[in-house]
Amino acid sequence: MTGVLFTLAIVAAVAVLGWRRLRVWRAERQRPGASLERALVVGGFDEIDGAIAAQRCRCGGHYSMTGETSRAIGLRRFRISRLVCKECDREILMYFDVTLVFH
Repeated sequence: MTGVLFTLAIVAAVAVLGWRRLRVWRAERQRPGASLERALVVGGFDEIDGAIAAQRCRCGGHYSMTGETSRAIGLRRFRISRLVCKECDREILMYFDVTLVFH
């Protein structure tokens, strides 16, 4: 009987942990700049630096940019920045719509 209760406790703990991770993952996918579809529209490249400086990692640390690239889809232009947390080394990509810069 004790083994069954112990197993149920472990299953419940794993389920709660999985549910919390799913919530965090969904929230991160919804943040502005998390994908091309949610790219931040900027009117100048200097706005990119400000947006990156405002980003905080889930650990509370600040990000630094370690690289960037460009991408064109039709008439739209994007800048994709690779960010690394200074505290926990977590990496994310941040997408910016820079179409207005070129028009």
